[in-house]
Amino acid sequence: MENTISKYLRNTFLVHTIVSAILGLALFVSPGRVLVWLGWIREELEVTAPGTTVNLPGSFMVDPVMTRVLGAALLALAFASFLGWRAKQRQEVSILVQLELVFCVLALFAFLFRIVTPAIDPLPVIGWALIIILLAFAVSWGLALRR
Repeated sequence: MENTISKYLRNTFLVHTIVSAILGLALFVSPGRVLVWLGWIREELEVTAPGTTVNLPGSFMVDPVMTRVLGAALLALAFASFLGWRAKQRQEVSILVQLELVFCVLALFAFLFRIVTPAIDPLPVIGWALIIILLAFAVSWGLALRR
């Protein structure tokens, strides 16, 4: 039975499917609103130019195409994790576990880069929550590779 998928790995796939599907679908369907709702961008921005001040919705600063591409990537990862959850043998999911681990580690490096780079605004609470989630998944995928 060494070749079967452990309950731990199966549960990791299931949780990852749910988390990635929810966030991916939200970003894909309504990128600007979701980023405002999550606190990633401000609800309203004040833009000043000589002699005038204009208030713009925060979603004005969102690139909807790139945000939807991220949503699509998360939906694809959710689908892959769903297939991993349904798989029976470890060799069916070995490459997928590696892919998930690499994605989490690279995403953590992106957040690290954001933290050490001077920015106008500090990292919002959702950013720190995503770091914790990514770290938890990275550890889970890493443990799954070792078992």
